Parts: sequence; structure tokens; C-alpha cells
Amino acid sequence: MEYKSGYCKNCKENRKVERADTNHILHLLLSIITAGLWLIVWLLISVKIGGWRCSTCGSKKISKVN
Repeated sequence: MEYKSGYCKNCKENRKVERADTNHILHLLLSIITAGLWLIVWLLISVKIGGWRCSTCGSKKISKVN
């Protein structure tokens, strides 16, 4: 997990926010095993599609991540 500070619109204050981190070694191995087909998935996951969540209430309504 990756942690930073951000403003939670649900809690209405600055909170610790989190998002899943990418396991690059695993994705490299999967890319080798699948002859490069896994690179598409790896790229999508690396872009952090899931986004930030408030670690207190779980809301995805986050702004001003520092």
C-alpha cells in the first residue's frame, strides 16, 4: 500500500489516504511467461486506476493529495 495525506470530502478534513501499490517483479515474470501479453494489464495497473481511498471511512472522494 502507498500512503499519503489528502482531504476527504466525506470526513471533511485532512486524513491519511491509501492506494494499492504495484508489484513490478510479479508483473515482469507474468509478462515473460505470457510472451508479452501481460504488458497491457501491467500498464493499466501501473496507472493506478483504483485511485486514493480515505483510510478512516473508505471514501473515494479525495482531493488535494500531498
